[in-house]
Amino acid sequence: MEQSPSPIRSLRGHTRLIQEVLFLQNGNHKLKVISTSDDKTVRIWDVETGEQENSLEGHASKTCGLAVSMDGRRIVSGALDGKIIIWDADTKEIIRCLSHHTAKVICIRFSPDEKRLASASTDGTLKIWDAEIEELVFDIDDHQDKLWTVAYSPNGTKIASGSFDQTVRIWNAATGKQQTQPLSHGAAVRSIVWSLDSRRLISACDDGQIYFWSAPTGAQLGSALHAHSNAINLLAISPDGELMASASDDHTARLWSTSTRKPFGRVLQHASRVFTVAFSPDGQLVATGGVQNIIFLWDISQECTIMTNMVSSSFISPASNITSYIDQPSANSPPTLDELPDEIEFSSATVGSHAAATLPSPSLPPQDHFNPETPTPVRTLPPVELLSDGIQVPSETINSRDAAPSPSPSLPPQSFSHYQIAVASVSTPVLASPPKSFWKRFPMFNRSAASVDSKRWKFPHIGNIMQRKHRNAGHDDPQHQ
Repeated sequence: MEQSPSPIRSLRGHTRLIQEVLFLQNGNHKLKVISTSDDKTVRIWDVETGEQENSLEGHASKTCGLAVSMDGRRIVSGALDGKIIIWDADTKEIIRCLSHHTAKVICIRFSPDEKRLASASTDGTLKIWDAEIEELVFDIDDHQDKLWTVAYSPNGTKIASGSFDQTVRIWNAATGKQQTQPLSHGAAVRSIVWSLDSRRLISACDDGQIYFWSAPTGAQLGSALHAHSNAINLLAISPDGELMASASDDHTARLWSTSTRKPFGRVLQHASRVFTVAFSPDGQLVATGGVQNIIFLWDISQECTIMTNMVSSSFISPASNITSYIDQPSANSPPTLDELPDEIEFSSATVGSHAAATLPSPSLPPQDHFNPETPTPVRTLPPVELLSDGIQVPSETINSRDAAPSPSPSLPPQSFSHYQIAVASVSTPVLASPPKSFWKRFPMFNRSAASVDSKRWKFPHIGNIMQRKHRNAGHDDPQHQ
């Protein structure tokens, strides 16, 4: 395996482990990193110099969840004691303190329009706040165990939450009502991200696997990706939607192509567990942090060696769709979830079958049926090698993220419908070399094979001549006398 790249910056200052990191770019276009830590502080770092700019000290316990507004003017941090503090990013003063949670606030996210704020806590509740007046709007407690992650869909209409009850639930952002059956997993769910078109959901679990889901139907898309050999703590999606990053307890952070679900670049190796990962606004940098108490900055723009197979041209598609043959819903998906409108809501008592989380490898869908959630099939993934740690890593490499795709020579293009060829049964006689009919030996008379077989002459005049010759021959033949 390729040697891990080296970070371009190491931001040192925290005295305890790093819980979460995010990039911030405010009005002066100066790129910064914000971090929370078990040392009870929120710190701001200058990316260019690697120096710490500020330390926000207002929490009485370990800081965990973190969110930053798009304009860079507000920083929101959650703590072990359930407190949420909203900070003015310019003055570094506390704007408001929210204290409705009773346990650790592990994840905080702004809505796309930044009018609302969602917080997930280990007290088992998901709370939705009015970000302008800092008042509670919804208090959702339908999960059966502690919550660990929450994410708004990019279009702002849905909220997804993940829990240690091994489910992901999707909620109507306007009403707070559940929209699909719970998405069942095989382990505790620690992180969620959305595709840019808001139609697909990606979740990561304690079992080291990444799952892909249809947001409108709740159907699992393809098989789970065995991404890490230990728990995945956080997922992040790049601004252009082309890459996904994962941070894990296996001491690594990894990058993945969202269109192929294959590794991108080299493994970002750490000396201990990695709790957090984030992309810079331009997608050129990745920040990681964890048990080492250090924030590492990685330049992924110059990655030259990608641990992946050659990408088929059929896999190249808009990243916001994240569509390919691997996104085919399994045949075992519930038929009642074939295509549900967004306004349909489910009772919180409705629980999906765990079988949905352990679906077999996808098979080709029928060619005569089109469903917007069932993309046109493309070529299947080439085989991958399983390393000693159980992580799927393809055996070939390509040179860059933008390298020209190489189609597979063994499969036909999938942009055309293929008719099924009937296979002869055991009782059907098969001729090794069927004899040609008489007229098929003469191409000039054989304008149509069908016309010969049906004995309908394409050239009536020739037919009449032959009939007359046959009758005359009959009168002269000794056997007819």
